[in-house]
Amino acid sequence: MTLTEVVVSAAILGISTQVGLQGWASTAKASASAVLIDQQHQRLEQRLLASRRLLQASDLVDVACRFDVNAVDGALAAMPQDPAVLERWVWDPLAPGTRLWLTLQLEEADADSTPERRLLFTPAGLGHCPREAQ
Repeated sequence: MTLTEVVVSAAILGISTQVGLQGWASTAKASASAVLIDQQHQRLEQRLLASRRLLQASDLVDVACRFDVNAVDGALAAMPQDPAVLERWVWDPLAPGTRLWLTLQLEEADADSTPERRLLFTPAGLGHCPREAQ
């Protein structure tokens, strides 16, 4: 091999090594990011399930199959807070006492990719309204 061939071979080896390392680094970064996103979504889902179970297990509905707003507010106030999750409960203004919206967001997440979950709760959806006799 001549000196020129050795220099060209070394340059090709150096460039291919650099490209390979960049590929590995970007793959590792994407993998870590995917794990973080999965953990964030899991945290929101766990909070959502805890809220749903609390509303299902509590006696919060009157005989007309409508939420007792004071009882719901009391039950939600007794629920332990998660400092990393921003939780917002909003009564539907078009159907007061029958629809309750829950919105969950992570506090520490980026503004661009903030995971958010939103769910509608109704007395019938939670199983509090008995079926009418047919």
